[in-house]
Amino acid sequence: MAFLRRQSQGFTLIEVMIALVILASGLLALMTLQIVSIRANAFSSEMTYAGMLAQRRLEQIRNTAYDSITPGTVTDTVDPSDKTKGMKYTVETKVDNNTPATDMKTVTLTIKWTGSPAGSATGAQTVDFETSFITVIAR
Repeated sequence: MAFLRRQSQGFTLIEVMIALVILASGLLALMTLQIVSIRANAFSSEMTYAGMLAQRRLEQIRNTAYDSITPGTVTDTVDPSDKTKGMKYTVETKVDNNTPATDMKTVTLTIKWTGSPAGSATGAQTVDFETSFITVIAR
């Protein structure tokens, strides 16, 4: 019985290489997921700031006398600052009279932004906000 082999107690080089390939592919998938998560977080931050700019502009319009809100389109640029993280935001305010009904005004805000000089995770984006105002006349 000299021809019987003893059972080996370790791993072969092939088994170790296969385990490393499986581990590397799993880590690569996690790294890709992390990149997607960072981009989504950056977009969320940009969208939150755009919503804050829209809310600020709508509050300014709501605090203006109804007859003083003139129809037309006005474009304002928000200068990059620490709060915008280098992003350039543009707020376009469009006011239409007698829409959707008589004695109503429709305000459409379009917020646009582009990436910082260092590069943006999301690139150029646009979001629209719309609301209507009605005049209340005491008689």
